[in-house]
Amino acid sequence: MHDDTLCLPISRASRVGFDSLTVPVYRASTITFPTVAAYQQRREELYDGYSYGLYGTPTSRSLELRISELEHAERTLILPSGFAGIAVTTLACATSGQRVLFPDNCYDTVRPFALQFLAGLGIEAAFYDPAIGNGIDALIDDKVALVWVESPGSMTLEVQDVPAIVTAAHARGVKVAADNAWATPLRFRPLDHGCDFSLYPLSKYLGGHSDIIMGSVAVRDVALYRRLKDFSRYLGMGVSPDDASLALRGIETLSVRLDRSEETGLALAAAAAAHPSVVEVRHPALPTSPGHALWKRDFTGSCGVFTLFLDPRVRPLLASAIEDMTLFSIGASWGATRSIVAVLDAPPLRSIRPAEHDGPIVRLSVGLEHVEDLRADLDRALSRLDAAIGA
Repeated sequence: MHDDTLCLPISRASRVGFDSLTVPVYRASTITFPTVAAYQQRREELYDGYSYGLYGTPTSRSLELRISELEHAERTLILPSGFAGIAVTTLACATSGQRVLFPDNCYDTVRPFALQFLAGLGIEAAFYDPAIGNGIDALIDDKVALVWVESPGSMTLEVQDVPAIVTAAHARGVKVAADNAWATPLRFRPLDHGCDFSLYPLSKYLGGHSDIIMGSVAVRDVALYRRLKDFSRYLGMGVSPDDASLALRGIETLSVRLDRSEETGLALAAAAAAHPSVVEVRHPALPTSPGHALWKRDFTGSCGVFTLFLDPRVRPLLASAIEDMTLFSIGASWGATRSIVAVLDAPPLRSIRPAEHDGPIVRLSVGLEHVEDLRADLDRALSRLDAAIGA
């Protein structure tokens, strides 16, 4: 053969006798087939096999299988982001003339998606009090196609009565989707509590290292999985095998990271509650937190994410106090090895029931730093805010 041809990978090394503990990174756009017939039938392999790199590789399929095991699911679809999971799930369930119900404490990007994007498609969005429980029955009529739950809510951390909402929705033939970002499948499994869809943003605890953006939607109904897969491919969605490999790596340490984060988070939440500048600490594992009894009933544990509602008088000092922290980096998301703090000047927008507080909100995501170092960093910041209260 000529050198031009020899430079291309015509032959492959044997894999016999090689068995790695890690899943290889299979990068591919074009996937080749042994026969013309196999090529012509490739679209039949979209769901569980291989037809084109956009629709799955052994790396992404391995991640889907791993998450299905964690979620107690039959199938899982991997998507480019957690929000892509919200969008695809909603579009796969609702059509023009129908309505989708969202909790009033939903992830903030959901609200413009619901009120602007879905409205443009003729899909109505309605918001409900996250504490509604089985009272949601009064909101479900023939137009409702899907109910979303987010328990706990991503900033204000109210726990919902998910089984009651599921029972009411299913009695009307309506499906329920859960955004399970806070708990992870190790602390709460939505499918075990009757939900039809369980969404997780892999940028958080499952990825765990602040270096990927990806989402997953787990289901027990294979027909639902195929519908989700169809909608994702109609929208041209796929994931990088490199990112899938990083998510697989993160899952291997998920259990120990989550345990450490939970322990430290509870210690810091208790310490923060002693500061005069803190009006309320929201952590579902605390008896004073909204929905604590539901958390105790339905969840197997917590994590390292909690929220502080602050006295409004701290506003002039808040930014400088946060910026001077050495171990908490300012940023969005949570569930990483490094501690993160997010700051809002006021509670998120509510359209059903006013927020209980007017003051600033600080959400903390506890990483893997030593608890005493984090406690000292947080105490210094809150002590500066305490001084503002005293003055």
